Amino acid sequence: MTARVAALVREHAAVVDPWLRDAAGWGVDAATARAALSDLEPVLAALGDDPRAGLPVVRATLGLAARGRWHAAAVPRGVVLRVVPRLAAWVRAWPDDAVPALLASSRGVARAGVLDAWADRLAAARVPATAADVRPSLLVAAWRCGLVRYRQAALDAALSLPHPEVASLLDVPAATVGDVLARHRDDRWWWPDRPEGPGVVQRIGGFAGWGGPWVQVPRVAAGGPTGWLVLVDGTVAAVVADVHGSALVGLADEPSPVGTPPTADPRVLPVPWDDEVTGAVPADDGDVLLVARAHSCTLDVVRRGAAA
Repeated sequence: MTARVAALVREHAAVVDPWLRDAAGWGVDAATARAALSDLEPVLAALGDDPRAGLPVVRATLGLAARGRWHAAAVPRGVVLRVVPRLAAWVRAWPDDAVPALLASSRGVARAGVLDAWADRLAAARVPATAADVRPSLLVAAWRCGLVRYRQAALDAALSLPHPEVASLLDVPAATVGDVLARHRDDRWWWPDRPEGPGVVQRIGGFAGWGGPWVQVPRVAAGGPTGWLVLVDGTVAAVVADVHGSALVGLADEPSPVGTPPTADPRVLPVPWDDEVTGAVPADDGDVLLVARAHSCTLDVVRRGAAA
């Protein structure tokens, strides 16, 4: 065990020893525990050797080791070793809240492939003013990084936070936070400094060989819980999307599409491509279409112009 970690464990043995015994009860031998704790040397250094901040990290590490989640490929280990040091100010301010919240929130963020972007956004944001602000802040940052399934919860959470904190998480001026949230709640495709006119406002999916989810060319239909369905590779999924990101929610029971999806002439759609449109499903307000085409594995969300 490294000197810094050993000193913390020795000086706070009354607290750490029960955690070590619990880990041993789950089959973590002494050598494994020492190796896991030794990994924390740079983390404790980043936390300024503050035991209030360091002890929750030690406890989390031993818990992860007990659950077999302290190995090179484990996302929680990466969060402890890479994200916690970047958010040292958060952890020092609210150690008992920040560490478990970061570990819990990182699961969905990592699955979406935006863990580094999420950590960057949080590191650039204000430290929460209270412990109760930690989890809502993590949620707002996750949504802003593209986790659209959190959108409604994140918009509600943002209302509970001070405007300066929300501004730093969303990268908008503090004076505009209320207006930005209200306008985006009404129009999920609107965001400050994004073009408001006709055009492609979001792209969804893609070919598996280039990092997308699909092998075949997708088709679209109206129906399902969001009004937009994608049928591809023998599966049916609901499409959830906004200006920041998109998600596909697989449906166990294939819903019946609501009629045949209308097509549209690409010559009157404000799109940067010329292809056969195989389906164009309007959103509830009719101003935005989910468009599929014959020769692309990517779906386009298109805001129509007046002439379209």
